[in-house]
Amino acid sequence: MTILVIAIAGIILLKNKREADNEKAAVEMSKIQQLYSAGNYKQSINGDSLGNSKGLQNLVDEYGSTENGEAAKIMLANSYFNLRDFDNALKYYKDYSGSNNILKVAAEAGFASVSEAKKNYEEAAKQFEKAANMDKENPFVDQYIYYSAKNYFRADKNADSKKMLDRLKQDFPKSKYIAESEKFRVSLVQ
Repeated sequence: MTILVIAIAGIILLKNKREADNEKAAVEMSKIQQLYSAGNYKQSINGDSLGNSKGLQNLVDEYGSTENGEAAKIMLANSYFNLRDFDNALKYYKDYSGSNNILKVAAEAGFASVSEAKKNYEEAAKQFEKAANMDKENPFVDQYIYYSAKNYFRADKNADSKKMLDRLKQDFPKSKYIAESEKFRVSLVQ
C-alpha cells in the first residue's frame, strides 16, 4: 500500500512539474516571439543583450520535452535556416517530437527545405511530398505539392514531377501555384 501511495505521489509531482515547465516555456516563447517575427534570428536563438529573453536555444535546452518546448524547436530550426545554418536547422527539424500536427508537417517541410537549399533535389521532392500527405487539412498542401514537383523536375525525375503537377491541378484547381506550375508542365511536355 505504501509503495502505491508513493508511486501515485511521484506521478502527480511529475505531472505538476511538466505542466509548470510547459508554462515557463510559454512565457519565454512570448518574450522571443517579437524578435523572431521581426526577423532578428540571432537574437531569437541567443536571447537579447538586455537579458529579457534567454533565447530559443536555452528554451529548447531547458524545456524541449514540453509541448511549448517542442514548438520552440521549430522556431529554432527556422531561425537557423534563415541564417543559412542548414546543419543546425536540420538537427532541430528532425528532433521535433511534439503532438501538434501542423508542427509535425512544418518539421517535415523544413527538412525538405534544407535538402533543397543543399541542392539535394530528389530528397527535397520526396520530403515535400511526404509533408503534403501528412495532413490533408493543412493550408500549405498545395504549396508542398508544387515544391515537390519543382524539385523532382530539378532532379530530372520528370515522371514524378508530372505526377505531382497533375495532383496539384486536380486537387487544387484554384491554387496560386497552378500558374507557376505551368512553367514545369511545358518543359515536361517537350
